[in-house]
Amino acid sequence: MKKLILLLFVLVSCTSTPITEAIKEQRPNILFIEVDDLTAKYLGCFGADFAKTPMIDRLAEKGVVFNNAVVQAAMCTPSRNSLITSLYPHNLGQYHNLDIKSLPKDIWTFPKALQKEGYHTIWVGKNHLLPDCKGIEAENYIEYVNKGMQTEMGFDDVYQSMGRSVNFINANKQFKENGCWEEGIDAYGDFLYQNNLMKTFLSEEFNQPTTLDPDTEFMDGHFITTAIDKLKNYKEKDPFFLWVNLSGPHFPYNAPRNYQRRFNKKNMPKIIDSDVETNEIPEKLKSHTYNKSDTYTAIMRKKYSANVTYMDDQVKRIVTYLKTTKYRDNTMIVFFSDHGIMLGDHGLVGKETLFKEVLNPALIIWFPNKFKTKRISTPVELLDLGKTVLDIAGASDTILNETPNGNSLLPLLTEEGEFAGNGIVYSEIKDFTSVFNGDYKYIHNTETSILFNLKDNPDETNNVIEDEPEMTTHLKNEMDKWLLKSGGQIKGVVEY
Repeated sequence: MKKLILLLFVLVSCTSTPITEAIKEQRPNILFIEVDDLTAKYLGCFGADFAKTPMIDRLAEKGVVFNNAVVQAAMCTPSRNSLITSLYPHNLGQYHNLDIKSLPKDIWTFPKALQKEGYHTIWVGKNHLLPDCKGIEAENYIEYVNKGMQTEMGFDDVYQSMGRSVNFINANKQFKENGCWEEGIDAYGDFLYQNNLMKTFLSEEFNQPTTLDPDTEFMDGHFITTAIDKLKNYKEKDPFFLWVNLSGPHFPYNAPRNYQRRFNKKNMPKIIDSDVETNEIPEKLKSHTYNKSDTYTAIMRKKYSANVTYMDDQVKRIVTYLKTTKYRDNTMIVFFSDHGIMLGDHGLVGKETLFKEVLNPALIIWFPNKFKTKRISTPVELLDLGKTVLDIAGASDTILNETPNGNSLLPLLTEEGEFAGNGIVYSEIKDFTSVFNGDYKYIHNTETSILFNLKDNPDETNNVIEDEPEMTTHLKNEMDKWLLKSGGQIKGVVEY
């Protein structure tokens, strides 16, 4: 008997490592592709007959499309910090890009949780995250922020930039004051300077189509090249989580000229009129108003569409690379935007409002080996992605339960088990909360509230709050319960 027990012990000991490695290999690699200011209705897969987005449309054809996903915040920085922390804007006290300087020290993030599960985490691209970098020693600002991203946000490998607009402003200021670019401030700025491209960048930005090489020199092409290089050089046995953050189709709308020539201003989507039939929309929901002509708006939309198509080509580059490598069959792609932008609808040009053009993040999850192609109408939140990737990664219940908010989308993706969400989702800007159930959107303010019936009025022009008091009361009660459950502002946020 003792010999039998000893033999069993030896067999288990000899096979435990291969079994562990096999389990690791079964867990998927995860690629996030997050884009900036993308309004869903400019994609073919969301109904745009004028769009030229073949790669994203193919992801949708073989993937899972969420028709009623919403972002939690209507600006870049609050949206992205909400996503990575699984906290709502009111938890962070952040509704605008400059509300806070940094998140609390040692804050929970889902990439940190993925690290605990054995994932190698990589960040590439435009950075809106606000890690607490106090006490970090570094030779320059790039290293300073990179170390903050590593220690506070949960990334093993970081390549990040502040974006095209910030680089343009900083470079102009530095050349005016010092006559040169000061290296060590921004990685993309250093790339341009070291490759004698800064003069071209400064002469074109904001004003005209770029002549920088679209795949290697223009910002998003540079980011995709960097991301592909990191995958080519990836030697770890652990699965990877790669978060690629593109700068487009965010302004400036200066995609290369050959992209802009593909569109006709006459084919752009119809402008949604700013008038409402009853109960005028509060002024605080109409920031960034403008009164340009329809022709001006159409030209702006044409240039924006060119940015979208350029972005689609860059998505194609990294997807094509994955399909030709060992990562082909075991990589899940999650495509989404931080929010959309108005581009003239309702007389608005920016974001920071609660119309659907801003709140729909065009969420697509592509993993055809695991998830059947479908379109899901259940309302979900962008914030749900944190718990979802942990669930897909096989995280323990302990780690899943540490996630502050959100519900795993895995039951919706697999059609197995029950989705924990109740079909009601939330978005916030300063002083206003949006409550959406798929058919109705209730926008609450202490002074003025709005109810849109999207079944009858998909353009959100008719406030029916006086006509449907029962729905108003129902959604208001749900909002009150959500606010109580999600809690107030957390401690440790560093405000300006």
